[in-house]
Amino acid sequence: MEQSDLAMIADGLERILTDAPLEAMDHAGGVDAHSDALWNNLSEAGYPKLCVSQEHGGFGGTFADAASLAQIVARHAVALPLTDTIFASGLLSECGVETPDLRIAIADPLDPSAPIPHAAQVDAVLRCGEGKVTLERLSETEIIPQAKAEDGAGFWSGVGGDVIAEGTAPGWLNARSFQAIAAFSRAASMAGALEAVLSLTLSYTQEREQFGRPLAKFQAIQHHLADIACETAASMAAVEMASDAITGDPLCGTYILDEIAIAKIRCGEAVSRVSAAAHQAHGAMGFTREYALGRYTRRLWQWQDEFGSEALWAERLGSNILAEESPVLWPRISRPI
Repeated sequence: MEQSDLAMIADGLERILTDAPLEAMDHAGGVDAHSDALWNNLSEAGYPKLCVSQEHGGFGGTFADAASLAQIVARHAVALPLTDTIFASGLLSECGVETPDLRIAIADPLDPSAPIPHAAQVDAVLRCGEGKVTLERLSETEIIPQAKAEDGAGFWSGVGGDVIAEGTAPGWLNARSFQAIAAFSRAASMAGALEAVLSLTLSYTQEREQFGRPLAKFQAIQHHLADIACETAASMAAVEMASDAITGDPLCGTYILDEIAIAKIRCGEAVSRVSAAAHQAHGAMGFTREYALGRYTRRLWQWQDEFGSEALWAERLGSNILAEESPVLWPRISRPI
């Protein structure tokens, strides 16, 4: 997709989300009339089909393009499965399946016991296994809510729903690459939310005064702000590098999987540091339900573990590097960006 077209699409999404009653939707768990109205608006504009091929009625964007929208969705803390639906629809299109107009969640193919993100908000869930992808109907009566989860995540109590659509996976798409694409969506979401936390913390510490001067003038607070800014910048860079790699190799080769691993690791590590620093800078205000910070950090903590924690991806990355016949660690570290 041309960058000018993607910028126009992203700008339209920003305007839609800026005008939406996102706080009310968040308090309702993303299941209310506001949520339905916003989803209908987004669906009519074609956002869920960003990565769907033009032959299937989509924009023909890449997963790297989807990462840009995932960051926007996360910056607004939208309580809707838009990011998952974009990626799921793109995966279905890769398998030659025309995506129905549904809200779709993605199931982790390598961890059947993992909760399904957005389970209470979606119509269907996408699974991958045995050389095919399957879109199955998801009934709310079969969902066991995950305790203290954001955006309606829950466990599927059933053995499987009615099959809505099914397609043969291309050669590059297996359980591991499927999980990696989903993990990439979480890395992009974490980067976007970290950016929002930085902006929120800067505004709060500049406006709130203590002992006659803004909090941002105190050295201890400045250290927190610097830490948040550095971690956010590193996370954004890691996601951008993974996006560039995906753009260069849409077949998701080993190098791409390693770049996604780096992005998921880096963003996951940043979540712990940024969340702690931001809440310390906000003091007690950061823990109130009415204040926006908690909307971001709760999601960040959940995304940190979805589709593989940073520990799992670090182990996988190390194994891939050690498995190479020739030394690759230093060439990769020193490679020009």
